[in-house]
Amino acid sequence: MRIYLICKRYYTNKDLIKDRFGRLYHLPEQLVKNGAEVWVDAIDYRNKDCDALTAEGVYFRTTPASLPNILALPYTLYRHCLAVKPDIILASGDSHIGFMALLVAKKLRVPFAFDVYDYYPAFKGNRIPSMKTMFRYAVQKADLVLCASESLLDKLAPLNVSRLLVENGVDSSLFTPADMVQARKALGLQQDAIFVGYFGSINSARGPLLIEACRIVRKDFPALHLLLAGKVDGVDVNESWIRYLGDLPQRDIPTLINACNVVTIPYADTPFNRMCGACKIAEYLACGKPVVATRVSSQGSVFYGTAASVCDATSHGVADALRKQLISPELMPFPAHLSWENIGETVLQRLHGIIQKMIGTVSL
Repeated sequence: MRIYLICKRYYTNKDLIKDRFGRLYHLPEQLVKNGAEVWVDAIDYRNKDCDALTAEGVYFRTTPASLPNILALPYTLYRHCLAVKPDIILASGDSHIGFMALLVAKKLRVPFAFDVYDYYPAFKGNRIPSMKTMFRYAVQKADLVLCASESLLDKLAPLNVSRLLVENGVDSSLFTPADMVQARKALGLQQDAIFVGYFGSINSARGPLLIEACRIVRKDFPALHLLLAGKVDGVDVNESWIRYLGDLPQRDIPTLINACNVVTIPYADTPFNRMCGACKIAEYLACGKPVVATRVSSQGSVFYGTAASVCDATSHGVADALRKQLISPELMPFPAHLSWENIGETVLQRLHGIIQKMIGTVSL
């Protein structure tokens, strides 16, 4: 099976090529391990040069999309796909990427699958006229829609019945349990402190709830410190009990997780967060840490085995959950279905079924 993935190079503040991060890297890797041939065409809005490399059997290339050549982008993608002659085209990353990939698939007369890892119409760029229309059309016409959360699965049900839940997995070679003392020593953290951690985008919808909750809990646990890493946008992290380490590469995150007593997913109840499937869920669980997550998107059902992990999306709700997890920690075993190995096998089976269905239809 020959699979051509059209996506974007930079997503969730990471570089697909250099960071080898997330589903856009690990899903193609697993598809190859299961016997597919995979080409990845990563649209690059930041750089003018084309990069190409082969990693884990996957051929990655970048396609610049600066203003002078952006109008020619659909034709450029078509030429790249035509040279490969894929059996199926997969798209991920934004509304217009799905739309362009669908047009290419139609031109080549091959099936099209659309990976929706966030609710793309909520992206800032989707304020541009026609973007939401492109998203709706790409979802409606896709032979399969991959959804990163149960809430997305339900949201897109009226547009397409052919959907598959593909949650964000974890790099099991990187995210593993490690000794807390050694992790703190590596980071230069106090051994006798209590650390609550959050690692990811820090903005008005992902951060203030946790900071206020920790401020409340510190009245009972004065040794509590908040450990943060990630890109900060409009949130004040300059307090003596907050240790902000900057926007760190993915390889450093397991040490941060293992240094903490409790790790968190403190998302506010916003339209964007209600549809998300947080990458850090699998990462936290793979490290064997107690988790506190707000009851947003499908996080309530993810932590079905640990009631103490889930709370209302309020500062007092998060504070109460933190107290419970600090006093009597509840650990959820790592779910096997969140390994990229299992995810890759499941996705390949569905893609193969789509291709066989189209072959059968054409032969009739």
